[in-house]
Amino acid sequence: MDRFKKREVVIAGAGLIGSTMALALASRGFEVTVIDESSEEDRIKRNNGRTYALSRSSKNLLKNLDLWDPKKLNVSPIKKIILSAKNQTKENMRHLVEFRTENNMTDPSSYMIEDWYLRAELIEKLKKNKRIQLINSTKVLNDETDNYETKVMFSDGSSTRSPILIISDGRESGFAKRLEKRVFRKNYHQAAIVGNIAHENDHKCTAHQLFLPGGPLAILPLAGKRSTFVWSLPQERGNILSRLRNLEFLNHLKDQIGDTLINLSLIQEKKMFPLYLKFLRKSVNDRKVFIGDSAQSIHPLAGQGLNVGLRDVATLADILSKGKKLGLDLGSADLLGEYDSWRSFDRISLVTYTDLINTLFSNNNFYLRTFREFGMNVIDNSRVFKNFFIKEAAGEYGTLPELLQ
Repeated sequence: MDRFKKREVVIAGAGLIGSTMALALASRGFEVTVIDESSEEDRIKRNNGRTYALSRSSKNLLKNLDLWDPKKLNVSPIKKIILSAKNQTKENMRHLVEFRTENNMTDPSSYMIEDWYLRAELIEKLKKNKRIQLINSTKVLNDETDNYETKVMFSDGSSTRSPILIISDGRESGFAKRLEKRVFRKNYHQAAIVGNIAHENDHKCTAHQLFLPGGPLAILPLAGKRSTFVWSLPQERGNILSRLRNLEFLNHLKDQIGDTLINLSLIQEKKMFPLYLKFLRKSVNDRKVFIGDSAQSIHPLAGQGLNVGLRDVATLADILSKGKKLGLDLGSADLLGEYDSWRSFDRISLVTYTDLINTLFSNNNFYLRTFREFGMNVIDNSRVFKNFFIKEAAGEYGTLPELLQ
């Protein structure tokens, strides 16, 4: 395709969210250009070993885009979630709450999925779709926006024009910095150590959320006798543990999880990254709209990072397709304002919720500990509260866009 040809939509960023956005729009008849400054191989290598908790509504989106094949994606359903806590390392774990799938006729509220399998499926679908133009290893240098369109200039000297530019360029969005977007940011002074482990026993599709003195530790089931862990710790402690050799680190991990998993071994090298909260005060800006991590980055304890990005995708696809049917300007302030309003409550609610939970459960204060354990006991004995939280985990709250249904 000719890069200089005007396109209906241009997307900056070919990660999971940008690629899904392209497929969602192409399924609605849009001609889309996706550009990314890295190569396909670099993106695969950079995200090697990453895993995600996918909500039921996000699964619906993948299914509606013909991306959902549990065997091909090597999916592991989460059929049970157990919340536990202990106040000291050597103390026995105390049961707090247990959540199960609502009934045998209902799909699980969440699924574990690995980056490599999902990314491979997205790449295959992108390449086959004739409505999508994918440009790799090319950087967006600048853009010029007027009352009618945005002209996007690329590092190879070419350019394209579009009424709307969708930005999905990651947590440290270069576009957001260049546009001097107002950002709310909070440093948790924590680090997350993540990795995948093999074990001798069957996890029985059970996810564990362990609330420890230094921060939460999630153990999540992968296909086969494998699991992934996300351990949030104070920055200094995280730095120390991340530098340990694999066997030493696994001994520390075993001290925390007890006999939940037996005979552990690391499948790949563990990784560590800093934890902070960040979201744009406004996700739209002069024919531009930010989605996914470029719009919001949240604490991983709720496992909602990918899901909130996919909700962005489904909502924007819904609004733009309706706007196209009505013959509206796709980059108009009114249309993008509708998107921003629709997403604002969900984004702010999720940011507030994850921030509050992290504060509540990463603190060993006696009064907070007493309050949270009393609250967990109330939830554990209430079917109404349990169903509410299961629906939340499934992403089935608020007004859902068509692709999430």
